[in-house]
Formats: sequence, structure tokens, C-alpha cells
Amino acid sequence: MKPLHLHVLLVSCNQLAMSGSRMTVMLYAAYLQASPVVIGLLAGLFGLVSAFVAVPVGRWIDRMGPRKPLLLASVMVTIGGIIAGLQEDLAVLFLACPLIGTFNSMFQMTSDQTVGRFGEPKDRPANFALQALGMSAATLAGPLVAGLAIDHLGHSSAFLLLAAIASIPLIVIGLGLLDFPQAPQRGRTEGFDAAPGWTLLRQQRLRRPYIVATMSNAVWSVVNFMIPLYGAQIGISATRIGTLMACMCGGVVGTRALMQPLVRRFKPWPLVVLAQVLIGIGFFGIPFTAEYAALVSLVIIMGLGLGLTGPLSTSLMYDASPPDRVAEVVGMRMTIANIAQAVVPLLFGAVGSVFGVGPVFWTVAAIVLGDAWSNRSEIGKKGRGSGLT
Repeated sequence: MKPLHLHVLLVSCNQLAMSGSRMTVMLYAAYLQASPVVIGLLAGLFGLVSAFVAVPVGRWIDRMGPRKPLLLASVMVTIGGIIAGLQEDLAVLFLACPLIGTFNSMFQMTSDQTVGRFGEPKDRPANFALQALGMSAATLAGPLVAGLAIDHLGHSSAFLLLAAIASIPLIVIGLGLLDFPQAPQRGRTEGFDAAPGWTLLRQQRLRRPYIVATMSNAVWSVVNFMIPLYGAQIGISATRIGTLMACMCGGVVGTRALMQPLVRRFKPWPLVVLAQVLIGIGFFGIPFTAEYAALVSLVIIMGLGLGLTGPLSTSLMYDASPPDRVAEVVGMRMTIANIAQAVVPLLFGAVGSVFGVGPVFWTVAAIVLGDAWSNRSEIGKKGRGSGLT
């Protein structure tokens, strides 16, 4: 197995353990008769700590290289699952959730840094697409594995099974079975200085990919609660709502499966603009119809766009980052993503409760299409890496 493929497999194992553990925590807390407020707090703990520490953790990853951070992250995610599995107590979940969530974020940040180093700069979009495809599959498989384990083995055994899956990267990396790509030489990068990480965003070539990435995270947050809410309001069944979400995820996976030929044929920025247009069309059209077939078509269109924006924005951020500060830049994205996932649903939920769901969909469409219009100026520019020529 090629080192890149093995690395993506290990990332997928970690992500599967994370997504499965999150659902298991929610179901276990409900089984223990925890209130909705407590369950919501537990859900927030998966990303809360990472929102505050991602940037300094990214700097540490840049200094240390990938091996030690990946080993530490694997150990801590595994310990989080073991703690939850061995202690049948609601209180222990308040320790397990931040452990699993924070160190899953560390694993993903290190992975983003490492994947960008495999092959040549022109290979980065395809490499990030392959990683995104593996993570998408793991995100879908995690709840399925957890659900089957809970039904047949119980909550505790489900946590322990997921901990065992989280330990696979620890075993492979600990035994030296994964060859890491060579790190770039440290030094100042033209156009950048050693100022604190957030000042890097003053650079337009880095700021634009950040905006795309932040919008992608925010859109996912809106989609995950607005589509079920809209479906309930128009009276379709829970099964059909679930099928809508699955169709959207199918669009995401389908796009990422085709990412390699796409990025070989087209440059990243035209694909980003196309993706934002597709997302905008989906959001704009949904409130105008209650026909199920039309809704399926629109969510698939949105999924196609969302499948493109994630790996492409990551690749563009990597290309625009100083070579020795990549993980720090990814850490800034992780912080913004976690904040967006917490704030955006609350904000648009409040808007929807006052004005209805239609204005929420149209507002998101306007924001995304507006950014697509702004990014059109990037299409003809020359840049470094990822086929930006």
C-alpha cells in the first residue's frame, strides 16, 4: 500500500472513532436520562477546547513534525473511548468528550499538514480530495458501526470497540510502518513574517481560501439543522428527511470520488467558484418547492458543491501558507470552524424562528453567491502549487 493511501486509511480510522463516539455519547446520555441541555453541552464539548487551543497546537505540530502529534492524538482518543467504556457514569462523559474531540482535531490538523507533502505541489488537490473522501466515508460509517455495536453489545462495548479502532493508527505508526514525506526546510517565506498567526490573514492569497473554508463549515452547520426543519414544516416523514440528507452526502462523496480527474483538468479557483454557485442554487431553490423529487435534486446539487469546497479550500490554504507554518494555519481554520459550528446554528435558528425558514435559505444563498462573484477575480491569476499557473 502506498504511504499516502495508508495515511488516509489511518485518518479514516481516527475519524470513524470520533463520529461513532459522538453518536454513542448522545445515545448513552439519553439512555441515562440526561436532559436535552446536558446532551447539548456534551455535544459542544467535542469542539470547545479545540476552538481555544488549535492555533498553538498547530505551531507545536509545525515544530515537531507529524509522528509525535499523530501518536499522542491516537493515544488520547483511545483513552477517551476506554474511559467512557469502563465507567458507566454520566459524569465521565464530560471528560471523554473533550479528550476525543480535541485530539481528533489534533490528528486532523497533523494529517492536513502531512497530506500536502506527498508528491508534487500539483498533486495536492487530488491528495486532499482522497483524504476528504476517506473522512466522508468514515463519518458515514462511524454512526453505523456505533449503532450496530450498541444494539448487539451495549453502550460500554461500543465505546471500547471504537477505542480499538482509534488505536489502529497508534499501532501502525508506533511500529514504523508508515513512511512520512520529507518536511520542507524551515525559514522565512516571501511575503510573510514571524508575526502571530492571525496576522497571516492580512495576506489576500491566504484570506480568500480561509473565507471559502469558513463558509463551507458554516453551510454544513446550517444544512444539518435547516433541511430537517424545513422537511418537518412541509410535512414529509422522518424517513424521507433522512433520505434527503443521505442524498446530499451522496453528492459530496460522488464529487470527491471524481476530484482527481477534475483537478487534473481544471484549476482550483474555477472549481471553487463553480462549487459556490451550486451551493447557492441549492439554498435559493429549496424554499420554493415542497415536491420531494425537486428537493432531492436540489440537495444533490448542494452536496456536489460542498464536496468540492472542503478539499479545494484546504489545498489552496496549504499553497498560500509559509511551508513551516502549515499546521498553524490549519489550526486557525480549526478554531474558526469550531466557532462557526457553535454560533451559526444559533444565529440562523433565531432568524428562522422570527422570519421563517425561507429568509434563512435565501440569506445563505446570497452570501455564498456573493463570495463566488468576488472570487471570480482569482480565476485568471497565476499562483504557486496545485496547478495554479
